[in-house]
Amino acid sequence: MKRWWIIVCVAAVAAGFLLVVWADSVPTRPAIYGGAEMSPLTQAYQLWGWNVPRYYYYLFVHLFAGYPWVVRVAYAIIILCCIGFLVLVVVMTVDVIIRRRDRKKYEKIRNKYLEKLKSVCYAEVENLPTEEISRRIDYKPRRWKDWEMRLWANVFIEVSRFTNTQNPNLTNIQRAMRLVGFTDYVEHQLANGSRLSKLQMIHTVRLTNMQLPNSLVTRLVNDKDIQLRRASRLYYMCTSKDDPYVFFEEESKLGISFSQWDMMELHEIFRQVDDGGRPAPLFVPILQRVQNNGIIGFMIQEIAYWGSDQEMRYVMDYFESDDFSLRRAAFVSMGVRRFAESEKAMERVFYKQTEANRRVILNSLLAIGSGRALPFYCDTYHGSVSDFTRRTALQCLWKSGLKGQAVFNSLKAEAAPEALILFKHVESPIINSDAI
Repeated sequence: MKRWWIIVCVAAVAAGFLLVVWADSVPTRPAIYGGAEMSPLTQAYQLWGWNVPRYYYYLFVHLFAGYPWVVRVAYAIIILCCIGFLVLVVVMTVDVIIRRRDRKKYEKIRNKYLEKLKSVCYAEVENLPTEEISRRIDYKPRRWKDWEMRLWANVFIEVSRFTNTQNPNLTNIQRAMRLVGFTDYVEHQLANGSRLSKLQMIHTVRLTNMQLPNSLVTRLVNDKDIQLRRASRLYYMCTSKDDPYVFFEEESKLGISFSQWDMMELHEIFRQVDDGGRPAPLFVPILQRVQNNGIIGFMIQEIAYWGSDQEMRYVMDYFESDDFSLRRAAFVSMGVRRFAESEKAMERVFYKQTEANRRVILNSLLAIGSGRALPFYCDTYHGSVSDFTRRTALQCLWKSGLKGQAVFNSLKAEAAPEALILFKHVESPIINSDAI
């Protein structure tokens, strides 16, 4: 945002400069006394300040005074387009210059410090002194500008790929960020920056695993802006050890909707927590208290990745939920987890499902891969009214190993001529997909 304000200001100054240069083309000579615009004894003028645009305005008005209003409007549009084009050229030129400057500076910082910062992350000593870190990365103290700090953010994000919130060497990279001044810059932006700047910084903080003061985090997680509050709480879940999922237990906060991007971020946070050896949240209380079915469906599928077997058994209760989207999420969860205990239950409720959910059940049974569902696939092929579902059953047979392919071939030998297209579809490696 600041960059665009700078560009607009530069463009305005440039436009004013061009206007003044244009005005200087009019023959002028110094005024005899201050405030005189025209001498009665000569045709020379002296224009300054707002007299310059006023001069050209009156020139335009009187020059085209005898023309119809359509012509005047057309000429006005042409003149405005010319001025707008000049301003646009200046804006684009300044933007290109700034981008080239940033790219050159970023490459310089990256080439000089990235590998050295990686070595700090891999250091055998867990708590290197700041002076030792400065020596290892050959850092010369200086005061970095705001735009340079934004470039440092990209470098530290790349370095942080080699760290984890539970990594003991996290202390080293934290001290490196404070050595450069990046930590102070981020804290200042989060405390005094604009809403957009705060939102960008909190995402940067989470990507760099930076440790923020508790006082600052407390203020951010209760901010009045919904997006900033949500991003701060995601950061809190990723870094806190005392009670990381406290906000999930607040019933009033669980009613908010999650976008697809929020769900992706939350899944990534659960992955980081799992990689760090920390427990996942207790999903069952969340499912019991949340009112938004979109969030419930998302949590049901997250249980497949991070939940316990006991929680997976709880998810099986959703097989006969009033909401068919929750049924679908439960069936998908069983396939992702490959939860063999759910096979019989899914086969038992199969006849209660829509055709779309039946195909999800078939694919989940295939993912579980116990080999006990071959007769069920055959029954589905014979009993389904949807060719799409029948084809999915044949796909499951075809992908179930040698035994499944033997059953597939026996069904093909008995199939009517009009049904052979389903078998050819499954046998083709090009079009063998449920999406077709």
